[in-house]
Amino acid sequence: MQNNGVNGMTKKTAPQIIMVMNGPPWSEWTMSGVSKGVSEALLKRGVLYGAISHRCSIKLNSKRPDRFSQLREKLRAFIGLISEPEMSPWISEDDHSLAPLLNLAPDFTPVIYTYVNPIFSQNRKLRRFRWIGISILDAVKYESYGYEGISEKTLAKKYQEQYETIHQSEAIFTHSSYGAESISRDFDYPREKIFPIGAGASIVFRYPVKSDSTRYKRANILFVGRDWERKGGPLAYDAFLLLKEKIPHATFTIVGPTVQPVFGDGVIFEGFLRKHKFFERRKIKKLYLEASLFCTPSVCETWGLVYVEAAASGLPIIGTHEWAMPDIVINGKTGVLVKERTQEALCDAMYEVLCDPLSAQRMGSAAISHVDQVLDWPNVADRIIAAISPESLQNRQPRWLPQDLDRCMLSRSQSSLK
Repeated sequence: MQNNGVNGMTKKTAPQIIMVMNGPPWSEWTMSGVSKGVSEALLKRGVLYGAISHRCSIKLNSKRPDRFSQLREKLRAFIGLISEPEMSPWISEDDHSLAPLLNLAPDFTPVIYTYVNPIFSQNRKLRRFRWIGISILDAVKYESYGYEGISEKTLAKKYQEQYETIHQSEAIFTHSSYGAESISRDFDYPREKIFPIGAGASIVFRYPVKSDSTRYKRANILFVGRDWERKGGPLAYDAFLLLKEKIPHATFTIVGPTVQPVFGDGVIFEGFLRKHKFFERRKIKKLYLEASLFCTPSVCETWGLVYVEAAASGLPIIGTHEWAMPDIVINGKTGVLVKERTQEALCDAMYEVLCDPLSAQRMGSAAISHVDQVLDWPNVADRIIAAISPESLQNRQPRWLPQDLDRCMLSRSQSSLK
């Protein structure tokens, strides 16, 4: 079998995947950097046929667009914002922008529609996959992701549209195991055909991260999230106030909100910092590296890149045992997940970690290893490839997410046989 020299893939077996994104594929804005991260990872694995968005006109290409093309798209996007309504996220495979590109693809090319609701063409021989965060019913239930206040009529219509394309798809990708359970339950879709793939960090830290026990003695709690309420800011702050009674020098650093939500002794407000801006990105990295632990106890969290970034920076994570958190945090090893969503439970977990700086340091080191071995982009790419064309991985086993239990058990049993 001839080898093409790209990360162990072969010309004969490597799938060539088309990614259809809900924004410019190589932008750090699209899906908070997930689009760029996964496209680059698949490209490095040698399996990306191309990435495209219905919101931009850059031609399908397995390489990044040149700087002129990127500048042109930014200008077009700006003009569109002030002169045209936003394009609908519903696209057809016969659409004037997508159809010519699909026409060039060989039959049975895998196409992943990422947070895009497609209208499939029965005339095309494609392998279709969808990447969805959670069920629309869960999004409505928890008033998240733009589904706040949706009418019953609109919900019924959108649900039916999603149901049809989900059941026309060969398989479904989600970020988390929680998302997989949500889709399987609400759309009556086989759980074994849903693949939680996670997401890596959009901020890269220089390894090895220098972390000694003095970092954790500072007792600096870091919160990162634009939506103060949904990201659990009030709960984290109340837990911090209780912690101050036990560790008077503790501080609480807030990153994300545009307006300072709380005040008081030990509160440090850094405001809204943008990762795509050079100096603001450096500031965010510095805040991660100077913190002692991370606490952003979100509601209805389908993933959350900030948790992966926190782990990659060597921070133990304190959170609740729900949503995507058990896939990101190994309870007792890379952080502490509490079963009760209360300020008392979170405070006790914070104190448990901070009162033993050496243990906190070990947790931080384990968190870095978990990112490297399971969560980061090469592993995300392998999980996608394993779902589409497992033979392409040769003898390499994908690292499934911790809560994707059946696949984790299968991987362990296969490894033990070698």
